Amino acid sequence: MSEDTVSTLRCANHPDRETMLRCNRCDKPICYQCAVRTPVGYRCKECVRTQQNVYYNGGTGDLLIGGAVALVLGGIFGGLAYAFLGLIGFFSFIVAFFAGPAAGGAVAEVIRRAVKKRRTRGMKWLAAGLFVLGVFAAGILLQGFPRMFVRWDVLLFTGLGASTIYARLL
Repeated sequence: MSEDTVSTLRCANHPDRETMLRCNRCDKPICYQCAVRTPVGYRCKECVRTQQNVYYNGGTGDLLIGGAVALVLGGIFGGLAYAFLGLIGFFSFIVAFFAGPAAGGAVAEVIRRAVKKRRTRGMKWLAAGLFVLGVFAAGILLQGFPRMFVRWDVLLFTGLGASTIYARLL
């Protein structure tokens, strides 16, 4: 094939860029910035988003329910952490290292059951953030504002709990 017969493709989203790549689902020409690598080849962002929407079947009400559960349980677990981790002394870091992920896993499971296992975009961020807010609210009530940040064991508990919630609600 000679060079004269090859037509130059332009990216559908960036017309100023030449490309030889096409989406393997819709056959749209895409540049490497627009391409998303999947196990079956490169796809455009629109096709990937369409495929992901199949798995996200929740709504705004599910976000409100999940956020409320995370905030309330974060306050309860935070109150328990502030009350009991201080009593243990030196070993409070070890207990926080194991109790944080356990509390986060419990919160994630309660959220999943409360929303009947529906998935919503942004739930993992919202739930993790409101869990942290609930723990800190309990800290303000029990310890006072500046002293709540001095408790490194509770901060470890909170960080591990929030990261577990994030991971479980993917």
